Amino acid sequence: MKTVCCGAIVLLFSALSCFCQQNTLLDRIKLNYSGKAAISTSFDVHIAWKVRETEETRHGSIVLAPGDRFRVELGTGLWVSNGTTLWQFDRAISQVVIKQLSATDPAMLPSSAVTRYCSDYPLAVLQQSGPDVVFEWKVGTSVAEHAGQVSYVKLVADKKSAVIKKLVVVDKMGNESSYTFSRTVLGKNVPSSTFEFEPPKGAHVLDQR
Repeated sequence: MKTVCCGAIVLLFSALSCFCQQNTLLDRIKLNYSGKAAISTSFDVHIAWKVRETEETRHGSIVLAPGDRFRVELGTGLWVSNGTTLWQFDRAISQVVIKQLSATDPAMLPSSAVTRYCSDYPLAVLQQSGPDVVFEWKVGTSVAEHAGQVSYVKLVADKKSAVIKKLVVVDKMGNESSYTFSRTVLGKNVPSSTFEFEPPKGAHVLDQR
């Protein structure tokens, strides 16, 4: 009987230890991508539009730094913030929109866009393989705080560095966005000029400040 009880206790503490490690990993991921320390990464995003039955792939990069500073490039689009001003540049039509960053929905900031998938959705471990942990959430398995139009989230992260390697999001229409991250660098000093933008000559400028 004592052997059975001891075995049960060992299993319980092993499960609790595993749960705490997993939660700690999610907390570390959120901290890495919160913008409290500099981080830069490149990514490829593949979008499968179910209704339109089309697919597209685009390349992008993200640089985050303290003080709500960021630089995001995706396809022909560029978003730059120095912490107070936000520039949105569309190379395809050579147009620049300038706004006060404070007028932007905080949920749309790059740091929030990444960390909300760790915060708003009760991710559960799907698989642990080598250096990676795969987290998953699907609608109906547990209540998400702000599920909105999202029906499925999968996140693959490196256990040691707490760096996201892949993020898959499926909306309720069945459209799937798959992000694959590479060349992620944490804590490296970034020149302040990275977060400034001068509209190119000839560009159409809409200053909405």
